[in-house]
Amino acid sequence: MNTPQEKRREILKDSYTKFKTAYPQFNKRKKLSYKYPKKLKHVDLSSKKMAQIPIEEPVKSVLCGTCLGDSSLRINPRYANARIQSRHSSRQASWFFWKWTVCCSEYTNGLDSMTFQVSDGYQKNSSKKEDEENLGKLKVSTKAHKDLTALHSIICPKNKEKIERYWLNHMTDYFLMVIWLDDGSLYNTHQGCLSLDFFPKEEQEVFVNYLESVWDVKAYLKNTVELPPKAGALSARAQARGRRLKMKDGRDLYKIYIKDQESLLNLLRIVAPLIPVKEMLYKVMFVPFNNKGLLQRWASELVELVQPEFRDDVKKHYETLLLGS
Repeated sequence: MNTPQEKRREILKDSYTKFKTAYPQFNKRKKLSYKYPKKLKHVDLSSKKMAQIPIEEPVKSVLCGTCLGDSSLRINPRYANARIQSRHSSRQASWFFWKWTVCCSEYTNGLDSMTFQVSDGYQKNSSKKEDEENLGKLKVSTKAHKDLTALHSIICPKNKEKIERYWLNHMTDYFLMVIWLDDGSLYNTHQGCLSLDFFPKEEQEVFVNYLESVWDVKAYLKNTVELPPKAGALSARAQARGRRLKMKDGRDLYKIYIKDQESLLNLLRIVAPLIPVKEMLYKVMFVPFNNKGLLQRWASELVELVQPEFRDDVKKHYETLLLGS
């Protein structure tokens, strides 16, 4: 009988085999096309410290976006160089493997850098889907690498990630893609939210200003409240009186909300063409509330935005929605 450790290892290997089978195009490394924001096109950043780090794009942007999510870039005791530790739900296995065996593969030792962990926290109470054999977390611990140490010196002063405009200006469209797929969500069928909860309010405000001034995505910061039962029937003012949620250290919990529909669509137009795996398409499946005309227009636009191999899936998804509307 396999030990628990051996069983977890088999689960990891099986997940990776499924990924390789589903995406044979990733067996060969190819150059990824990326874009810097148009508004910074004529700004010379070549002499800045971030530009000197020997990490090619879009790998640098993917690593930075990952480190703003449920990940950490740290120099551990007794080590000279920094490493990244990152976790994803096993439901996002293809996204996890794309990051760490395709895009950023030079910073891992393949599956030897990865583990499968049993469910914990919120996920522990989740029910398995009908065809789901195992539910848990996939974790990577990268090599301790001098390139990551150089990155750490910029985005992790005092050994902790910090959002600052001077390094955000170096990011490509892949940075937004990673931020949205890792920490963004569509909710109430027509709005967008980014959860960078662990960063202080003032740092999230820096990110909000960056989104608007650089990418034309207007957003705002809002203190999150826990609404009473049947909150949907309450007025906005009554809802605002809900109990303010707190972080473990006592700080108010803030989230970033996309300000309007056009800004949300601007963001999704940046993200959609870059999505590398089918399982993350739901992050751009915008469904406008009570507006069939816009639904049809976005369905047609999104089919053309995503990578060719995903177009039939997007088309089928929206055809089902339109038939039911």
